[in-house]
Amino acid sequence: MGILTSMFTAVTGLSSYGNAMGVIGNNIANIGTAGFKSSRATFADLISSSASGASGGGQVGLGVYMNDVQTNFTQGSMTTTGNTFDLAIDGNGFYLLQNSSGANFYSRAGQFKVDNLGQVVDSSGALLQGYQADTNGNITSTVGGITLSSSAVAPQTTTTATILGNLNSSATAPTAAFSTTDTTSYNFSTGVTFYDSLGNSHQLQLYFRKTAANAWGVYSQVDGGAAVAQTNMTFSASGAVTAGGTQTISAVLTTGATTPQTVTVSLAGLTQFGSASGVISQTQNGFASGTLDKISVDKQGQVVAQFTNGQTKALAQIVLNRFTNPDGLISAGENHFTETVESGAALAGAPTVNGMGQILSGTVEQSNVDLGKEFVDMIITQRAFQANSRAITTSDEMLQELVNLKR
Repeated sequence: MGILTSMFTAVTGLSSYGNAMGVIGNNIANIGTAGFKSSRATFADLISSSASGASGGGQVGLGVYMNDVQTNFTQGSMTTTGNTFDLAIDGNGFYLLQNSSGANFYSRAGQFKVDNLGQVVDSSGALLQGYQADTNGNITSTVGGITLSSSAVAPQTTTTATILGNLNSSATAPTAAFSTTDTTSYNFSTGVTFYDSLGNSHQLQLYFRKTAANAWGVYSQVDGGAAVAQTNMTFSASGAVTAGGTQTISAVLTTGATTPQTVTVSLAGLTQFGSASGVISQTQNGFASGTLDKISVDKQGQVVAQFTNGQTKALAQIVLNRFTNPDGLISAGENHFTETVESGAALAGAPTVNGMGQILSGTVEQSNVDLGKEFVDMIITQRAFQANSRAITTSDEMLQELVNLKR
Protein backbone atom coordinates (compact mmCIF):
# COMPACT_ATOMS: atom_id res chain seq x y z
CA MET A 1 0.00 0.00 0.00
CA GLY A 2 1.22 3.50 -0.89
CA ILE A 3 0.62 4.82 2.61
CA LEU A 4 3.09 2.35 4.12
CA THR A 5 5.55 3.15 1.33
CA SER A 6 5.31 6.84 2.14
CA MET A 7 6.30 6.13 5.73
CA PHE A 8 9.41 4.19 4.71
CA THR A 9 10.23 6.90 2.17
CA ALA A 10 10.07 9.52 4.90
CA VAL A 11 12.33 7.35 7.08
CA THR A 12 15.03 7.56 4.40
CA GLY A 13 14.71 11.33 4.61
CA LEU A 14 15.13 11.28 8.39
CA SER A 15 18.23 9.08 8.09
CA SER A 16 19.79 11.12 5.28
CA TYR A 17 19.20 14.53 6.83
CA GLY A 18 20.29 13.24 10.23
CA ASN A 19 23.60 12.25 8.66
CA ALA A 20 23.79 15.58 6.85
CA MET A 21 23.41 17.36 10.18
CA GLY A 22 26.41 15.33 11.35
CA VAL A 23 28.46 16.73 8.46
CA ILE A 24 27.38 20.27 9.30
CA GLY A 25 28.12 19.74 12.97
CA ASN A 26 31.59 18.45 12.14
CA ASN A 27 32.28 21.55 10.03
CA ILE A 28 31.19 23.88 12.81
CA ALA A 29 33.15 21.92 15.43
CA ASN A 30 36.34 22.33 13.37
CA ILE A 31 35.99 26.03 12.58
CA GLY A 32 39.08 26.67 14.71
CA THR A 33 41.13 23.73 13.38
CA ALA A 34 44.11 24.93 11.34
CA GLY A 35 44.09 23.65 7.78
CA PHE A 36 40.69 21.97 8.17
CA LYS A 37 38.72 21.52 4.96
CA SER A 38 34.93 21.65 5.20
CA SER A 39 32.66 18.99 3.75
CA ARG A 40 29.18 18.90 2.28
CA ALA A 41 26.63 16.12 2.00
CA THR A 42 25.20 15.28 -1.41
CA PHE A 43 21.98 13.34 -1.92
CA ALA A 44 20.45 11.09 -4.56
CA ASP A 45 17.01 9.58 -4.93
CA LEU A 46 16.51 5.90 -4.31
CA ILE A 47 15.49 3.61 -7.17
CA SER A 48 11.90 4.21 -8.18
CA SER A 49 9.06 1.77 -8.45
CA SER A 50 6.07 2.06 -10.73
CA ALA A 51 2.56 2.35 -9.33
CA SER A 52 1.03 0.71 -12.40
CA GLY A 53 3.90 -1.51 -13.47
CA ALA A 54 4.58 0.74 -16.44
CA SER A 55 7.51 3.07 -16.95
CA GLY A 56 7.40 6.83 -17.19
CA GLY A 57 4.84 8.94 -15.35
CA GLY A 58 3.68 6.11 -13.16
CA GLN A 59 6.94 5.94 -11.18
CA VAL A 60 6.85 6.58 -7.44
CA GLY A 61 10.14 7.39 -5.68
CA LEU A 62 11.33 5.31 -2.76
CA GLY A 63 13.12 8.10 -0.93
CA VAL A 64 16.56 9.61 -0.64
CA TYR A 65 20.02 8.60 0.51
CA MET A 66 23.22 10.51 1.21
CA ASN A 67 25.43 9.23 -1.57
CA ASP A 68 28.61 11.20 -0.89
CA VAL A 69 30.41 13.58 1.45
CA GLN A 70 32.52 15.94 -0.65
CA THR A 71 35.51 17.82 0.78
CA ASN A 72 35.99 21.47 -0.09
CA PHE A 73 39.71 22.05 -0.69
CA THR A 74 39.52 25.80 -1.27
CA GLN A 75 42.15 27.74 0.62
CA GLY A 76 41.41 29.09 4.08
CA SER A 77 42.33 32.55 5.32
CA MET A 78 45.86 33.24 6.59
CA THR A 79 46.77 34.33 10.11
CA THR A 80 50.22 35.62 11.06
CA THR A 81 51.71 34.08 14.20
CA GLY A 82 55.44 34.88 14.06
CA ASN A 83 56.33 31.26 14.91
CA THR A 84 58.92 30.05 12.37
CA PHE A 85 57.42 26.59 12.02
CA ASP A 86 53.86 27.76 11.59
CA LEU A 87 53.85 27.14 7.85
CA ALA A 88 51.03 27.88 5.42
CA ILE A 89 50.76 26.79 1.80
CA ASP A 90 49.70 29.71 -0.37
CA GLY A 91 48.36 27.84 -3.37
CA ASN A 92 48.24 24.20 -4.39
CA GLY A 93 49.83 21.32 -2.52
CA PHE A 94 49.86 19.15 0.60
CA TYR A 95 52.61 18.53 3.13
CA LEU A 96 54.00 15.00 3.16
CA LEU A 97 54.11 13.49 6.65
CA GLN A 98 55.32 10.13 7.89
CA ASN A 99 54.41 8.49 11.18
CA SER A 100 56.57 6.21 13.33
CA SER A 101 55.36 3.17 11.38
CA GLY A 102 56.53 4.64 8.07
CA ALA A 103 53.03 5.33 6.74
CA ASN A 104 52.63 8.43 4.57
CA PHE A 105 49.97 11.06 5.13
CA TYR A 106 49.14 14.37 3.48
CA SER A 107 48.01 17.53 5.20
CA ARG A 108 47.34 21.25 4.79
CA ALA A 109 47.71 21.92 8.52
CA GLY A 110 51.07 23.61 9.05
CA GLN A 111 51.42 23.96 12.80
CA PHE A 112 54.76 22.22 13.27
CA LYS A 113 57.22 22.05 16.13
CA VAL A 114 60.69 20.65 16.85
CA ASP A 115 60.88 17.57 19.09
CA ASN A 116 63.68 16.56 21.46
CA LEU A 117 65.56 14.89 18.59
CA GLY A 118 65.54 18.05 16.48
CA GLN A 119 62.93 16.62 14.11
CA VAL A 120 60.19 18.83 12.65
CA VAL A 121 56.86 17.16 13.53
CA ASP A 122 53.17 18.00 13.62
CA SER A 123 50.97 17.82 16.71
CA SER A 124 50.53 14.05 16.28
CA GLY A 125 54.27 13.43 16.08
CA ALA A 126 54.35 12.68 12.33
CA LEU A 127 57.59 13.84 10.68
CA LEU A 128 57.50 16.58 8.06
CA GLN A 129 59.23 15.31 4.93
CA GLY A 130 61.56 17.25 2.67
CA TYR A 131 64.37 17.05 0.17
CA GLN A 132 67.59 16.46 2.07
CA ALA A 133 70.67 18.69 1.82
CA ASP A 134 74.26 17.45 1.56
CA THR A 135 77.06 18.57 3.88
CA ASN A 136 77.62 21.67 1.76
CA GLY A 137 73.97 22.75 1.95
CA ASN A 138 73.06 21.68 -1.59
CA ILE A 139 69.51 20.32 -1.93
CA THR A 140 69.37 16.74 -3.26
CA SER A 141 66.49 14.64 -4.62
CA THR A 142 66.44 12.35 -1.56
CA VAL A 143 63.26 12.72 0.52
CA GLY A 144 63.32 12.18 4.29
CA GLY A 145 62.37 13.65 7.62
CA ILE A 146 63.53 17.21 8.26
CA THR A 147 65.97 17.29 11.17
CA LEU A 148 67.64 20.42 12.50
CA SER A 149 71.35 19.91 13.08
CA SER A 150 72.77 21.62 16.16
CA SER A 151 76.38 20.78 15.35
CA ALA A 152 78.93 23.57 15.07
CA VAL A 153 80.13 24.83 11.71
CA ALA A 154 83.83 24.15 11.20
CA PRO A 155 85.99 27.20 10.49
CA GLN A 156 87.22 27.98 6.99
CA THR A 157 90.76 29.14 6.40
CA THR A 158 91.15 32.44 4.56
CA THR A 159 92.93 31.93 1.27
CA THR A 160 91.91 35.04 -0.68
CA ALA A 161 90.98 38.63 0.03
CA THR A 162 89.93 41.50 -2.20
CA ILE A 163 90.23 45.23 -1.58
CA LEU A 164 88.51 47.90 -3.66
CA GLY A 165 89.43 51.53 -3.14
CA ASN A 166 91.49 54.48 -4.30
CA LEU A 167 95.00 55.83 -3.73
CA ASN A 168 95.31 59.59 -4.01
CA SER A 169 97.35 60.44 -7.11
CA SER A 170 98.03 63.90 -5.68
CA ALA A 171 99.74 62.51 -2.59
CA THR A 172 103.34 63.54 -1.89
CA ALA A 173 105.98 60.85 -1.57
CA PRO A 174 107.16 60.61 2.10
CA THR A 175 110.79 61.41 2.84
CA ALA A 176 111.07 59.55 6.13
CA ALA A 177 112.12 55.90 6.16
CA PHE A 178 109.16 53.57 6.32
CA SER A 179 107.98 52.63 9.81
CA THR A 180 104.58 51.31 10.88
CA THR A 181 104.76 53.59 13.94
CA ASP A 182 105.48 56.74 11.93
CA THR A 183 102.35 57.88 10.08
CA THR A 184 104.40 60.35 8.04
CA SER A 185 106.35 57.50 6.45
CA TYR A 186 103.41 56.18 4.47
CA ASN A 187 100.39 57.70 2.74
CA PHE A 188 97.59 55.25 3.50
CA SER A 189 96.89 52.01 5.37
CA THR A 190 93.99 49.61 5.69
CA GLY A 191 93.37 46.39 7.61
CA VAL A 192 91.77 43.04 6.74
CA THR A 193 90.71 40.36 9.21
CA PHE A 194 91.54 36.80 8.16
CA TYR A 195 91.07 33.38 9.78
CA ASP A 196 93.45 30.48 10.29
CA SER A 197 92.68 26.73 10.11
CA LEU A 198 91.42 26.72 13.72
CA GLY A 199 89.09 29.66 13.19
CA ASN A 200 91.25 32.18 15.06
CA SER A 201 91.07 35.69 13.67
CA HIS A 202 94.17 37.65 12.67
CA GLN A 203 94.73 41.20 11.52
CA LEU A 204 96.48 41.89 8.25
CA GLN A 205 97.51 45.53 7.86
CA LEU A 206 98.59 46.88 4.46
CA TYR A 207 100.58 50.12 4.12
CA PHE A 208 100.86 52.12 0.89
CA ARG A 209 103.81 54.50 0.40
CA LYS A 210 104.09 56.63 -2.73
CA THR A 211 107.57 56.42 -4.22
CA ALA A 212 107.13 58.30 -7.51
CA ALA A 213 104.45 59.34 -9.94
CA ASN A 214 102.15 56.36 -10.52
CA ALA A 215 104.38 54.17 -8.29
CA TRP A 216 103.68 52.88 -4.78
CA GLY A 217 105.46 50.63 -2.33
CA VAL A 218 103.35 48.11 -0.42
CA TYR A 219 104.10 46.68 3.05
CA SER A 220 102.26 44.05 5.07
CA GLN A 221 102.05 43.44 8.80
CA VAL A 222 100.34 40.50 10.56
CA ASP A 223 99.07 40.87 14.12
CA GLY A 224 101.31 43.84 14.82
CA GLY A 225 104.51 42.00 13.94
CA ALA A 226 107.36 43.10 11.74
CA ALA A 227 106.44 44.77 8.45
CA VAL A 228 107.30 42.95 5.23
CA ALA A 229 107.88 44.64 1.87
CA GLN A 230 105.48 43.37 -0.79
CA THR A 231 105.38 43.73 -4.57
CA ASN A 232 105.47 47.37 -5.68
CA MET A 233 102.40 48.70 -7.48
CA THR A 234 102.28 50.88 -10.59
CA PHE A 235 99.37 52.63 -12.25
CA SER A 236 98.68 53.85 -15.76
CA ALA A 237 98.04 57.46 -16.67
CA SER A 238 94.31 56.65 -16.49
CA GLY A 239 94.58 55.44 -12.87
CA ALA A 240 94.35 51.65 -13.46
CA VAL A 241 96.69 49.07 -11.91
CA THR A 242 99.44 47.90 -14.28
CA ALA A 243 101.57 45.90 -11.83
CA GLY A 244 101.33 44.63 -8.26
CA GLY A 245 97.60 43.89 -8.47
CA THR A 246 98.10 40.57 -6.67
CA GLN A 247 99.92 40.45 -3.36
CA THR A 248 100.88 37.15 -1.71
CA ILE A 249 101.02 37.31 2.09
CA SER A 250 102.81 34.58 4.02
CA ALA A 251 101.68 34.72 7.64
CA VAL A 252 103.68 32.87 10.30
CA LEU A 253 101.23 31.92 13.07
CA THR A 254 101.74 30.78 16.65
CA THR A 255 98.19 29.67 17.48
CA GLY A 256 98.71 26.00 16.65
CA ALA A 257 97.04 26.42 13.27
CA THR A 258 98.59 25.58 9.92
CA THR A 259 101.61 27.82 9.38
CA PRO A 260 102.76 29.60 7.39
CA GLN A 261 99.37 30.57 6.02
CA THR A 262 99.26 32.03 2.53
CA VAL A 263 96.67 34.69 1.76
CA THR A 264 96.40 36.04 -1.77
CA VAL A 265 95.20 39.62 -1.71
CA SER A 266 93.75 41.11 -4.89
CA LEU A 267 94.42 44.84 -5.26
CA ALA A 268 93.52 44.89 -8.96
CA GLY A 269 90.40 46.88 -8.10
CA LEU A 270 92.38 49.80 -6.67
CA THR A 271 92.42 53.04 -8.64
CA GLN A 272 94.74 56.02 -8.53
CA PHE A 273 92.61 59.11 -8.99
CA GLY A 274 92.96 62.63 -7.72
CA SER A 275 90.72 62.12 -4.67
CA ALA A 276 91.30 61.09 -1.07
CA SER A 277 92.66 57.63 -0.43
CA GLY A 278 90.05 55.25 0.96
CA VAL A 279 88.52 51.76 0.85
CA ILE A 280 85.21 51.13 -0.89
CA SER A 281 84.89 47.47 0.10
CA GLN A 282 86.94 44.53 1.26
CA THR A 283 86.11 40.83 1.40
CA GLN A 284 87.80 37.56 2.38
CA ASN A 285 86.67 33.96 2.11
CA GLY A 286 87.35 32.65 5.63
CA PHE A 287 85.28 32.48 8.77
CA ALA A 288 85.44 31.32 12.37
CA SER A 289 83.58 28.32 13.76
CA GLY A 290 79.94 28.92 14.65
CA THR A 291 76.98 27.34 16.41
CA LEU A 292 73.34 27.30 15.38
CA ASP A 293 71.71 30.66 16.04
CA LYS A 294 68.29 30.47 14.40
CA ILE A 295 66.27 28.76 11.70
CA SER A 296 64.27 30.35 8.90
CA VAL A 297 62.03 28.95 6.15
CA ASP A 298 61.78 30.80 2.84
CA LYS A 299 59.01 30.84 0.23
CA GLN A 300 60.66 28.00 -1.68
CA GLY A 301 60.39 25.87 1.43
CA GLN A 302 64.11 25.82 2.15
CA VAL A 303 64.90 25.35 5.85
CA VAL A 304 67.97 27.51 6.36
CA ALA A 305 70.22 27.47 9.42
CA GLN A 306 71.89 30.70 10.46
CA PHE A 307 75.03 30.39 12.59
CA THR A 308 76.72 32.72 15.05
CA ASN A 309 79.61 33.28 12.64
CA GLY A 310 77.27 34.82 10.07
CA GLN A 311 77.19 31.77 7.80
CA THR A 312 73.99 30.20 6.49
CA LYS A 313 73.34 26.69 5.21
CA ALA A 314 70.28 24.95 3.81
CA LEU A 315 69.31 21.90 5.87
CA ALA A 316 66.41 20.66 3.73
CA GLN A 317 63.60 21.78 1.45
CA ILE A 318 59.98 21.02 2.22
CA VAL A 319 58.39 18.72 -0.35
CA LEU A 320 54.80 19.34 -1.47
CA ASN A 321 52.43 16.93 -3.18
CA ARG A 322 49.44 17.49 -5.41
CA PHE A 323 46.75 15.14 -6.70
CA THR A 324 44.78 14.88 -9.92
CA ASN A 325 41.60 14.47 -7.85
CA PRO A 326 42.07 15.72 -4.27
CA ASP A 327 38.37 14.96 -3.61
CA GLY A 328 39.39 11.30 -3.72
CA LEU A 329 41.59 11.64 -0.63
CA ILE A 330 40.35 9.89 2.52
CA SER A 331 40.46 11.69 5.85
CA ALA A 332 42.52 9.78 8.41
CA GLY A 333 41.92 12.15 11.33
CA GLU A 334 44.39 14.50 13.01
CA ASN A 335 44.30 16.73 9.91
CA HIS A 336 45.73 13.88 7.81
CA PHE A 337 44.60 12.54 4.45
CA THR A 338 45.58 9.30 2.75
CA GLU A 339 46.01 8.59 -0.93
CA THR A 340 43.44 6.43 -2.76
CA VAL A 341 42.90 5.08 -6.24
CA GLU A 342 40.29 7.82 -6.77
CA SER A 343 42.72 10.60 -5.79
CA GLY A 344 45.43 9.37 -8.11
CA ALA A 345 49.10 9.04 -7.20
CA ALA A 346 50.81 11.88 -5.35
CA LEU A 347 52.90 14.16 -7.56
CA ALA A 348 55.81 15.50 -5.52
CA GLY A 349 57.68 18.73 -6.11
CA ALA A 350 59.33 21.73 -4.53
CA PRO A 351 57.26 24.77 -3.51
CA THR A 352 56.70 27.38 -6.28
CA VAL A 353 57.63 24.78 -8.96
CA ASN A 354 55.26 23.01 -11.38
CA GLY A 355 52.07 24.48 -10.00
CA MET A 356 52.95 24.09 -6.31
CA GLY A 357 52.14 26.92 -3.92
CA GLN A 358 54.65 28.91 -1.91
CA ILE A 359 55.43 28.47 1.78
CA LEU A 360 54.61 31.28 4.20
CA SER A 361 56.61 30.98 7.42
CA GLY A 362 55.10 32.40 10.61
CA THR A 363 51.61 31.97 9.14
CA VAL A 364 48.76 29.52 9.72
CA GLU A 365 46.08 28.59 7.20
CA GLN A 366 42.77 28.65 9.01
CA SER A 367 39.78 26.41 8.48
CA ASN A 368 37.83 27.19 5.31
CA VAL A 369 34.48 26.66 7.06
CA ASP A 370 32.00 29.41 6.15
CA LEU A 371 29.98 29.75 9.35
CA GLY A 372 27.16 31.71 7.69
CA LYS A 373 26.71 29.03 5.03
CA GLU A 374 26.77 26.29 7.65
CA PHE A 375 23.97 27.97 9.61
CA VAL A 376 21.86 28.32 6.47
CA ASP A 377 22.49 24.66 5.62
CA MET A 378 21.58 23.77 9.19
CA ILE A 379 18.24 25.52 8.89
CA ILE A 380 17.48 23.82 5.57
CA THR A 381 18.50 20.42 6.96
CA GLN A 382 16.44 20.94 10.10
CA ARG A 383 13.35 21.88 8.08
CA ALA A 384 13.85 18.91 5.75
CA PHE A 385 14.10 16.61 8.77
CA GLN A 386 10.96 18.14 10.26
CA ALA A 387 9.08 17.80 6.99
CA ASN A 388 9.98 14.12 6.72
CA SER A 389 8.86 13.53 10.29
CA ARG A 390 5.56 15.24 9.45
CA ALA A 391 5.17 12.92 6.46
CA ILE A 392 5.42 9.96 8.84
CA THR A 393 2.85 11.37 11.27
CA THR A 394 0.52 12.25 8.38
CA SER A 395 0.85 8.74 6.96
CA ASP A 396 0.10 7.41 10.41
CA GLU A 397 -3.06 9.54 10.61
CA MET A 398 -4.12 8.25 7.21
CA LEU A 399 -3.67 4.68 8.40
CA GLN A 400 -5.66 5.54 11.52
CA GLU A 401 -8.48 6.80 9.35
CA LEU A 402 -8.34 3.59 7.38
CA VAL A 403 -8.56 1.51 10.55
CA ASN A 404 -11.49 3.60 11.73
CA LEU A 405 -13.54 2.47 8.69
CA LYS A 406 -14.23 -0.77 10.63
CA ARG A 407 -16.15 1.08 13.35
